[in-house]
Amino acid sequence: MGTSETLIGLLRAFIRRLVDSGRHGVAILAHRRARRAAIVAARDENPSFVLATTLAAALAAIAFVDPHARGLVGGATGAWRGFLKTLTSYGEGVEILIVSFAILVLCLAVSPAGLARRVRAGLVEIGFAAAFAVVSVAGSGLAASAIKNALGRARPEHLGGTAVFELHPLSFTAKFAAFPSGHSTTAGASAMVLALLFPALRRPILMAGAAVAVSRILLDAHFPADVIAGFGFGAAFTLTAAHALARRNLVFRQRRDGRLEPKAADRPANWPEVLAALIDRASPPKA
Repeated sequence: MGTSETLIGLLRAFIRRLVDSGRHGVAILAHRRARRAAIVAARDENPSFVLATTLAAALAAIAFVDPHARGLVGGATGAWRGFLKTLTSYGEGVEILIVSFAILVLCLAVSPAGLARRVRAGLVEIGFAAAFAVVSVAGSGLAASAIKNALGRARPEHLGGTAVFELHPLSFTAKFAAFPSGHSTTAGASAMVLALLFPALRRPILMAGAAVAVSRILLDAHFPADVIAGFGFGAAFTLTAAHALARRNLVFRQRRDGRLEPKAADRPANWPEVLAALIDRASPPKA
């Protein structure tokens, strides 16, 4: 058998493994019917409350903040502008998507044969956590793109005269796709994903995400209302996905105070244990 045939065979086997594991993951979701949460979610982790607060704040910003923000903080030049452009690039969510997708593919590609039950369960949880990150960031970004293109709010540099609110519905051009801000949406989703998975670092993570979102205003790419709407929408989208998983006893669970926490919070060695088991299985047998 030639090298090309061998590679094709390996690729087919790899794809079959991914498909089989994907079907298994879907089966887990299908058989774990959503259970009504026994505890009311904390307000700042309740998707409906977060979204309602976001919309109210965005509307207030359109009326009272945006008219005074145009040209007030923009015009960044030199090293400051370079820093802001680097900061705002993290709002694209590329890094978290690549890492999460790579982890997801790895989890799907690993055969559970020969692994201890605890390790198999950990592998499933890690896979669902990675899928949660991919769906939250990519899903919120796609939804925000559909919304902002449908509404067609003009960006600051494409407004005529002294206007601050101008709509061009269904124009499907970047200059009329400002509300909600796409970068702010993925920044909000990414920050909330990491804050939920690593609650000990919640505050600095959310502050970093907010800084990414604010950079859109400082670069004159968006009005404050666009950024508020985007960041809040991304966070609410992620919280919705997290609660859906928690109701199925996957990745998250609710504490007595209504807050979400990773299921592995009481088993911090679970993920390293899974990695150690996979490395051990891949290692050649000792003589």
